[in-house]
Amino acid sequence: MKRLIWALFFVTSYIHSQTQYTLDECQTLARENYPLIKRYGLIDKSTEYSVANASKAYLPQLSLVVQATYQNDVAMFPEQMAAIYEQLGMDLKGLNKDQYKVALEVNQMIWDGGVTRAGKDILIAEGNVSVQSVEVELYELRERINQLYFGILVLDEQLRLNELLLALLQSNYHTVEAYLKNGIALPGDLDAIKAERLSVSQQRTQIESAVEAFRRMLSVMTGKAIGDTDVLDKPEVIADIGPYGAIAYGASLSAADRERTATHKEILLSDIGKGMSAAGNARPELWLFDAQGARLEAQQRAVKASTMPRLGVFIQGYYGNPGLNLFKDMTEDKWSWNYIAGLRLQWNFGAFYTKKGDMQKLSIARQQVDNRKEVFLYHSGLQQIQQQKAIAKMRKVMADDNEIIELRTSIRTASEAKFSNGTITVGELLRDITAESQALLNKSLHELEWLKNIYELKYTMNN
Repeated sequence: MKRLIWALFFVTSYIHSQTQYTLDECQTLARENYPLIKRYGLIDKSTEYSVANASKAYLPQLSLVVQATYQNDVAMFPEQMAAIYEQLGMDLKGLNKDQYKVALEVNQMIWDGGVTRAGKDILIAEGNVSVQSVEVELYELRERINQLYFGILVLDEQLRLNELLLALLQSNYHTVEAYLKNGIALPGDLDAIKAERLSVSQQRTQIESAVEAFRRMLSVMTGKAIGDTDVLDKPEVIADIGPYGAIAYGASLSAADRERTATHKEILLSDIGKGMSAAGNARPELWLFDAQGARLEAQQRAVKASTMPRLGVFIQGYYGNPGLNLFKDMTEDKWSWNYIAGLRLQWNFGAFYTKKGDMQKLSIARQQVDNRKEVFLYHSGLQQIQQQKAIAKMRKVMADDNEIIELRTSIRTASEAKFSNGTITVGELLRDITAESQALLNKSLHELEWLKNIYELKYTMNN
């Protein structure tokens, strides 16, 4: 009773020590753990501050000017008038050649031709481009996680079947050992099985080393310590991953499904011929192309706005010598308070010189973005067709796996009986045992390869 209790305790402890992970969880963890994710917040803050600064163009602009000048000539009374005033006892010597001014000017923009609005649009568009560039890099993590995840599943399956093969070889080893004691088998037969068992053990050591390395890499990327006891769930079979993707993978296709698949394939092939991908492709690269296009459009609006006039109001107050009353300043050498207020219209015609060239450059840049998008869609569409063909091929291969295993198991069982009767050698028996083990392994590998192809198609379409 005590042994049973202890056994249950250890089994329960082992189960609780296990952690199960799914492919989607690993992808989410890897994304959250990736250092690049921090750039999202930095880009948002940078864009927010830049846009806020651009919006301040319509705030009143204050400027302080302190000016001291000396000039070779100044306004003066005509000599005849100065002589008349001198007879009256007035000295009209004119303005001083050294002049001083301390001025404070306030400018308020009323309309800038759309320059501020275009500048803000450019900043927002550049922020979107940066965000989408980060999204593209983060999306590439999915492919690496897929490769690691399915690699571990394949290695785990190899370990499981390796263990079954070792158990089968051990069973036959005991059988041959008993035959040897009864004089039915030869010592070389026992050595042959022992050598094969050691070879399989070596393979297991290599597989364990590989799976340990894969799990360590997955742990680093996800930020979770994924140990040997942790379980990676086999991904679920996707029933329908998109309008042009593989349909009803988990079961035989119905006539309607086959017709729909054929129709989708024809549409996809037609689209590829035009350099376009199938509908439903939601890759972040496409969002990046769109963001780059939006940035170029904002830059075009900025070029157009640069040729527009600017209208504003201003007021300038200053304390200086001379002031605005020149007649008084020519008779009195005093500092005075003065101000000027009014409307100001500015129009820089120099922007028209480069407008045509700037617009042409931006148009060419837009064509380059469209071309890169078209090329991406073209290759993405070709990749979808290849992946769909790979999925269909694996389905056909998998259809015969069960029958092959049944036949190999039957052959191995017959060989064991023949060996016990002395009609075949131990080498022939080992060959049939290995063939059965390989058939079991092939079935597992085919299924995992099939699932991997499905998720590669899912990755290609971001579906």
